[in-house]
Amino acid sequence: MKVVFIHPDFMKGAQGKYYEGIASLSAVLKGSGHKVELFHMVKKISGPEFAEIFEKHYSNADIAAFSSTTNVFPYVTRYAREIKKRHNIPVICGGAHPTLCPEKSIKADGIDMICRGEGEYAMSELCDRLEKKQNIDDIQGLWIKSGKNILKNTVRAFPANLDLLPMPDRGIFDYKNSVDYNWNRLTFMASRGCPFDCSYCCSNRIREIYPNRSGYTRFKNPRRLLEEIKHSLAGRGNVRLIVFHDDILTLEKKWFKNFIFEYAEKINLPYICNSRFDLIDEEIVRTLKKTNCVGIKFGLESGDDFIRRKILARQQNRKDIIRVSEMCRRAGLRIYTFNMVGIPFEKLTKVLKTIKLNAALKPYDMQVSIFYPYPTTDLYEICKKEKFLTNKSLQGYLEGDTTLRLRDFPENEIIFAYDNFACFVRYYEFALFFPKKIRIFFIKIFDFLWNHPKIYRYAKPDLAIIRCFTGLLTRGFR
Repeated sequence: MKVVFIHPDFMKGAQGKYYEGIASLSAVLKGSGHKVELFHMVKKISGPEFAEIFEKHYSNADIAAFSSTTNVFPYVTRYAREIKKRHNIPVICGGAHPTLCPEKSIKADGIDMICRGEGEYAMSELCDRLEKKQNIDDIQGLWIKSGKNILKNTVRAFPANLDLLPMPDRGIFDYKNSVDYNWNRLTFMASRGCPFDCSYCCSNRIREIYPNRSGYTRFKNPRRLLEEIKHSLAGRGNVRLIVFHDDILTLEKKWFKNFIFEYAEKINLPYICNSRFDLIDEEIVRTLKKTNCVGIKFGLESGDDFIRRKILARQQNRKDIIRVSEMCRRAGLRIYTFNMVGIPFEKLTKVLKTIKLNAALKPYDMQVSIFYPYPTTDLYEICKKEKFLTNKSLQGYLEGDTTLRLRDFPENEIIFAYDNFACFVRYYEFALFFPKKIRIFFIKIFDFLWNHPKIYRYAKPDLAIIRCFTGLLTRGFR
């Protein structure tokens, strides 16, 4: 069988990156004797444009397999219809959206099947049976259209031992035309799954669909992961940085220390990873520093205690957040923060708390997104109950727009907060360098400008001068 994976990857901030889910699927399928190609869509194209490219390069496919998030699913259905107009081949869709929203996904025109959950073995079994012209109706993990009926098979248990999966097939991605190549880096996943229950994240909802959900968070064996990194580095002399995209690389302290000290001995390229403020202590910071970590990314999300703890379900207090950031800075580790604006029950004054907390943390860089209510998450259900939802949809959470109608936070103020978040963080950092009386003077000015967006438009401080000043005083931490 020849499988063509179609990956719509044109969401802002995501274009052209390596995606381990598809690489792992490809490796398993190739190991079963099937052929695999990837149509990696890094730019949004129309239905007719998609059809033209598919006809030219992938018309001999035996099955078309889409990977879809909620944001791109409307495009997936459009492209799937184009395939079905011209080819009598099965079209399957996997990924987060069909996993969480199976009823709507399977009913979409052009989609014949969906895969719920991790799909390596479901896809392998599907291709094996199709090739042998065997019945596919009872394959675990798949929902299948059969005439006017929908066959809803149970979710297949996820692979409990990641080491039994073959090495991900990185060759299916065009590395030299990727953002990773441009940034001289390679990205890796050491684990799958997250044990936390943040209200805005779909990870806990995905965890609940599996029959073996208690073991959802899994790590690769350190030696297996090191072998994967070595293999991936071969022939890629441009790589200067390793990025671990796991939700929390430091989650299991014993595993982390076993892996990272061996990594430092055998690889020793600078690396960046993700963690949580409540999982970092002095021992972990020393370990990160000794093993050539150059930066650590934290989900701050909100500086307002009520929003962060009660609405987002992130049980971290301000005191510990600041303590951990100071610990990292003393060790020479760059801090990166993830932040959201436009969160339910938020308003402009609460976003200012997030800005001021970032200023106190002095992050090397920040990612700011507008909250997007993903279906089935706890916070989506709250938005639904409070009637915050609108009919608007976006391609992603970095689009600079909101889909909500909040009572105390009008859309124009959400956009203002998103557009000017980073500038105000630098303004308040600037103020913090001065003695108390001067600091209070600057803070009052910046507070006034934040709370009066129309005035700020005409009275912006010179950010270039402020950046230069804070850069000199922080001596390289920027």
